Amino acid sequence: MAVPQTKVYIAFDLSAQGGNFFTLNDTTKGLLNSTYVLGGNILTDVTNYVASVSINRGKSRELDRYTAGSLNVVLHNDSRIFDPFNTTSIYYGNIVPRKQIVIETNGNRIFTGYIDDWDFSYDLSGKSYASVSALDGFMLLAAAELNVSSNSVELSSTRINTILSKPEVAWPIANRSIQTGLTTLQNDIIPENENALGYLQLVETSENGMLFINRSGAITFKNRVTVPSATEITFADDSTAGGIKYTNIGVIYGSENFYNRVSVQRLNGTSQTSDSVASQTLYGISALNISGVLMQSDAEALLLAQYLVGLYDQPELRINEVTVNLHDKTSDEVAKLVQAEIGDTLKIRFTPNKVGSVISQNAIIIGIQHRVGIDQHEVTYYFASIAFYPFILNNSTYGLLDTGVLAY
Repeated sequence: MAVPQTKVYIAFDLSAQGGNFFTLNDTTKGLLNSTYVLGGNILTDVTNYVASVSINRGKSRELDRYTAGSLNVVLHNDSRIFDPFNTTSIYYGNIVPRKQIVIETNGNRIFTGYIDDWDFSYDLSGKSYASVSALDGFMLLAAAELNVSSNSVELSSTRINTILSKPEVAWPIANRSIQTGLTTLQNDIIPENENALGYLQLVETSENGMLFINRSGAITFKNRVTVPSATEITFADDSTAGGIKYTNIGVIYGSENFYNRVSVQRLNGTSQTSDSVASQTLYGISALNISGVLMQSDAEALLLAQYLVGLYDQPELRINEVTVNLHDKTSDEVAKLVQAEIGDTLKIRFTPNKVGSVISQNAIIIGIQHRVGIDQHEVTYYFASIAFYPFILNNSTYGLLDTGVLAY
């Protein structure tokens, strides 16, 4: 087994230190079309100083919104190379927030974000650390405030692109992965200083889709009936061909996603409620209320309420997480695991204590955690049941009769 190599890069401006940067009036470095690059922030490899890395992206509960992915990197700082007060450091003047930071494993990017905080610890023995806390691009959207404006009737995906293209947001087009939406949104007025991220998440809820920052830093939107990916990872504790072994598994059975009465009220609309009477008779009423969403009609709001009741009116028994250690995987398995993304589908096989029949479930990734240290790189994947995806005609897994939930 090949030990996976994780690298950390921080965008530093090292032009003041000399080096291979374009330099005006220099007979060598000042030539046009030369190999010398312009100064400015350039991703710099600081892996030799890394003590540990931890990454948390996505969410652990299906009905939660996706939040900003977070990163913490601990750097050895005995030489004070990352000390903002050390004027002799090559990084002097660069130990500041908002620098881009990138993590890669075996050349595959697993996190892209921006430094939020630098924290330092100094031991009298001379052992010191610099701790870097970072967030993904949601941090930039959460800091952006929209100017007052009005929106026309348009698809959810068009509305997202409209917001991202506003001057006060200015999200690069090349850094978007926006799937065509299925819900047409009503015209509305955005008040002054409306939070950009909050508004985009309202669009996400209106579509009943997915909005997150992917591992490469692109803002990603998936509509409510995204077809599961054709290529699946299989996690298995048996001899299943191609199965990837895991070190830990979590199973839940409870009411965290249990609602037998759902009410949806759109902006300027009347609350629409759907009930599962049979479930309420067995368990009592468990209610979910959604308000302020932007679909055009009360009929669409009712369809969403009915769809959610169809998904959540029974307590769910499901595998909700799996942990793997990349250090005991082949290079092909490592590549497959680090390239897995939120929204990807997979299969899990589990036989508790090797007793009885195998539990086999299809699932969708909704959260990913990495913990990298000496001699370990653990990854935990959090799942939602694939039952949350709609019935798909002619699909061998999701097109079975009496399974799944019809889309709207």
